[in-house]
Amino acid sequence: MAELPQKPSRTEQVFEAIVDDICTGRLAPGVPLRQEQLAERFNVSRQPIQQALLLLRNQGLVREFGRRGLEVTPLERSFVSHLYELRGILDGQAARLAAARHTDDWLRHATRIVVAGRQAFDDRAFALMVRNDVEFHRTVVEATANPLLAESAGVMWRNVQRVMGEVLLQGGGPAWVWEDHAAILDAIRDRDGDAAEALARRHAEHGEQLILASMPADTGDAPTSDGTIGPAPDDSTPLAE
Repeated sequence: MAELPQKPSRTEQVFEAIVDDICTGRLAPGVPLRQEQLAERFNVSRQPIQQALLLLRNQGLVREFGRRGLEVTPLERSFVSHLYELRGILDGQAARLAAARHTDDWLRHATRIVVAGRQAFDDRAFALMVRNDVEFHRTVVEATANPLLAESAGVMWRNVQRVMGEVLLQGGGPAWVWEDHAAILDAIRDRDGDAAEALARRHAEHGEQLILASMPADTGDAPTSDGTIGPAPDDSTPLAE
């Protein structure tokens, strides 16, 4: 008998909720994270809050500062360069492996994502475009059937999504993003590993250039805010039981 999927723990729910707030900009870089405020907001004890914040710190989304505890890690140009250097390596290898291992069902799914992303761009629906962008690259990693690669890429993509959400949503993204995706997909479809890897690496380089060009020169020199998170707006509800 197949086992039913386990419900996410309170720690996992809190972790995902805070990640979503960081990636969408609700928790801005430099904002301190107060355990008591988070516990009140999510209607949980401080234990899952502490565990979730530890995971966030290990993934680089929050950092220690002063005597006040933890804050959302400010974005710095050096961080973006390091992140996209890693992205080029992981995405390139994933594309190469996907070219050798993908299935017809996977190919149909990936094609739907590219079509949806292009439509989001045409509709100027930038938040949806970012989600489809991230989903495309995650789908390429899934095609490798390598769980360790998927785990490593998952941590990286949380940070990539945050960078894209912080910067690209301010002014959208260029059409070449989806042209690159289509070219990568074509190479994977043709089972051309060399071309797929080269295109994925070049795409990461283009992304880094776009992000850095969108950032002010002094980004990351100082926290952007000294405030704490305030009361949750109307869409904030206690975590599911």
